[in-house]
Amino acid sequence: MNATDAVVQVRITTDGTCFIDDEFFTPPPGASLNEAVLSHLQLEAAALDAPVRAVILDEQAHYTLAIQVNRDGTSEPLSDDSTKPQGAAQVDTQVTPPPGPSSTQPPVALPWDEPLAPDRPYEPLPEPYRARLEEICVTAREGRFPEAATSADALISELTTKYGPTHLYTLAAGSVRGDIAWLMRDDRYALQIWIFIARAWNNLLGPTHKTTVRAVSNAVGCWRRLPSTHALAAGDEVISLLQEIPIPRAEPNLRAIRQRLQRLAATN
Repeated sequence: MNATDAVVQVRITTDGTCFIDDEFFTPPPGASLNEAVLSHLQLEAAALDAPVRAVILDEQAHYTLAIQVNRDGTSEPLSDDSTKPQGAAQVDTQVTPPPGPSSTQPPVALPWDEPLAPDRPYEPLPEPYRARLEEICVTAREGRFPEAATSADALISELTTKYGPTHLYTLAAGSVRGDIAWLMRDDRYALQIWIFIARAWNNLLGPTHKTTVRAVSNAVGCWRRLPSTHALAAGDEVISLLQEIPIPRAEPNLRAIRQRLQRLAATN
């Protein structure tokens, strides 16, 4: 299958803030920015069932890199011309590989540390919840995932009681919990979290909003990581999600999921 026509634009500013297609992006707790961007592109390729092309402009490390991420999660560098629309003017841009990791890089800004775009669906959590969620992220970055998960569950329970399960505050904390589950390889639980969050964002924002699409993509990505027996059991639920929330390219996703389910049913 051919790569999608659109090219994802990734920009990392000099202070380490990251934007994907002009939308603020922050890595999940415990993951570096490079790992998180690659994981995001892998999830998008899996959700679209097609290779995804991206241009990464890192103003902090002074490099530009064009890559293609394939459906199986592998990636490869691209020439500049392959990321230009047909008929676009030729521009001589030098592409250099990214430098190795540096201990002097400033920390990546967290979303509650930066001004939020007016169309962003999140709002900064009020205190004391903001400080607690920040501490959960720190705990997860240190690799203490079970402790971070327990604290996140307690915070989500309190936010649900006070604001409701689909309030913006609760969904913001729930997204962090989904990231933690993903990092713990607790894919069955992560799948349930992202299905719930995807439905909530769909009700708030509609099926074509980037936040909804990415939540559905995360759910599909979690399902793809499940072992055969669990994937077979959860297949109908993922199909129902994609039928309920008609994100762009939902049909290719549905075909790929049904094909995998047919293979699993034949061998189990």
